[in-house]
Amino acid sequence: MQKPRLVFLLLAFAMVLISVFASVCAMGHGLPEVDPLDYTEGEIITAGSSTVFPLSERMAERWTDAGGVAPSIASIGSGAGFERFCVEGETDISNASRAIKDSERESCNAIGRDPIEFRVGTDALAVTVSAANDFVSDVTMEELAMIFSTADSWSDVRAEWPDEAIQRFIPGTDSGTFDYFVEEVFDKDEEPILSANPQLSEDDNVLVQGITGSPYAIGFFGYAYYVENQDTLNILNIEGIEANAQTTDDGSYPLARPLFIYSDAGIMAEKPQVNAFINFYLSLVNDEVIDVGYFPASEYAFSGAIDYWRIANGMLPIGDAAMDLQDVVLPEVDPLDYTEGEIITAGSSTVFPLSERMAERWTDAGGVAPSIASIGSGAGFERFCVEGETDISNASRAIKDSERESCNAIGRDPIEFRVGTDALAVTVSAANDFVSDVTMEELAMIFSTADSWSDVRAEWPDEAIQRFIPGTDSGTFDYFVEEVFDKDEEPILSANPQLSEDDNVLVQGITGSPYAIGFFGYAYYVENQDTLNILNIEGIEANAQTTDDGSYPLARPLYIYSDAGVMTEKPQVAAFINFYLSHVNDEVVDVGYFPAAPSALDAAKRAFLDATMGGL
Repeated sequence: MQKPRLVFLLLAFAMVLISVFASVCAMGHGLPEVDPLDYTEGEIITAGSSTVFPLSERMAERWTDAGGVAPSIASIGSGAGFERFCVEGETDISNASRAIKDSERESCNAIGRDPIEFRVGTDALAVTVSAANDFVSDVTMEELAMIFSTADSWSDVRAEWPDEAIQRFIPGTDSGTFDYFVEEVFDKDEEPILSANPQLSEDDNVLVQGITGSPYAIGFFGYAYYVENQDTLNILNIEGIEANAQTTDDGSYPLARPLFIYSDAGIMAEKPQVNAFINFYLSLVNDEVIDVGYFPASEYAFSGAIDYWRIANGMLPIGDAAMDLQDVVLPEVDPLDYTEGEIITAGSSTVFPLSERMAERWTDAGGVAPSIASIGSGAGFERFCVEGETDISNASRAIKDSERESCNAIGRDPIEFRVGTDALAVTVSAANDFVSDVTMEELAMIFSTADSWSDVRAEWPDEAIQRFIPGTDSGTFDYFVEEVFDKDEEPILSANPQLSEDDNVLVQGITGSPYAIGFFGYAYYVENQDTLNILNIEGIEANAQTTDDGSYPLARPLYIYSDAGVMTEKPQVAAFINFYLSHVNDEVVDVGYFPAAPSALDAAKRAFLDATMGGL
């Protein structure tokens, strides 16, 4: 009697969704359609970030081309933009390449304004040199700090680079770009970069001219200005990571940042042309953002911007309840209705503790006990996609194309469900008193070419490095190799590490010597933190904030996979996945990981509904 109950619940929920979706789709993105020809009078005054300027300029062009009154847009920097918006009260919209500060919000409140934040895109801050520069293509964050502060010549950074003075061209101190760079590279301390006497300008075109004028010059600005001048500029990879749509979306590019416009509900009510222009901007920005030279905001951030417009216009209730309306809610299931049949799960040792916890919660509520094997992501996909023996595959990496093809060959189409985020933990014994922080470059040395700790830093002991790492079938191994060795596993395997698919074996090996080091999922560090020390990477501690914003260099997604056919044939599997996605955020932190971004978890829930309800 299990299947009819599940079908009934899903169909009932489908009717609710159909009603909601119909009303939303009628408005397109949740916003009512506006005609710029209805707004040919009045003023729309915008000022702020030079980074957001090209995007706002493009949206203004589209608006005026369609007949709307021409907006005024000034490129004066994020800080100056907030000054005009929050202190002088002269502008209707403030462009910003950083979030508004508390002090700026207080200034706004003092003149009766309550800033509303609209996320409109994502920028990869571009560190560039002249196309005539033939020696720099990639820098670490540590080298970036030297280049823009203490180093006088390029050879001070790397001996093989020219003994020529570094010429620095940077945005002015009122720029959100300057603020962001200082925050990420100098931990919010602007003294080092300003002490290096750089050339400053609020006009990014002036910076471009300065950089292109010498092969020994370097500077930074928004990605759009690089795109506009890529014939004369080279963009540098940071920590071996190229700036592109994927690396800005997943947070792996170290200098990715959000782009915003701000306004106020009072202004939008008093000036309907401003309200309509913001509506128009949000409705069409994703048609233009890539062509301008930036990247779309995440689905969740963008849906938040849409909801904020609707809140300002009285279409959603104000307060936390409004944001709750974004959440995807799955139909409730009772594990007591699923006491028979099998649920077979295998895969990642990293995901294992989380799936184990969710299985315990399921069985405690009366459901049939799932079988869970910790065998590594690769072996898990082998059992799911080649042998077809499992119902759910746990993975600490995304499925590979070859694995998906193997699944398709046996009639399975893998569905990906994001269930959390892991900060890969690089750990040493608690008896180790000399290592607390390493750079990505040092991490590569430690796990490959260095024989002793003193080979990495002279002040560290002249003792052999003992390496303990996950087996090659592990998603943790794959991820580390991808991030640290650019997908080349030869250097780490040539160092003859001790490998094991069992993370508890790795923990024992690391705790056994003050000169040992290894890595695994964050949950295994949490479970053994009395005997282990976790290392900061590039000065960044692994925590909820740094994994969520992508600043911790070794943050990665956690998944479970299944198939619509499996879930149809085995309603207990569908019900367990529903239960897992509905309750995972109650358990994920306690297990030792971090929640997935709300948009990612919502996407997982939508994927479940699509698979079980025919794709509403």
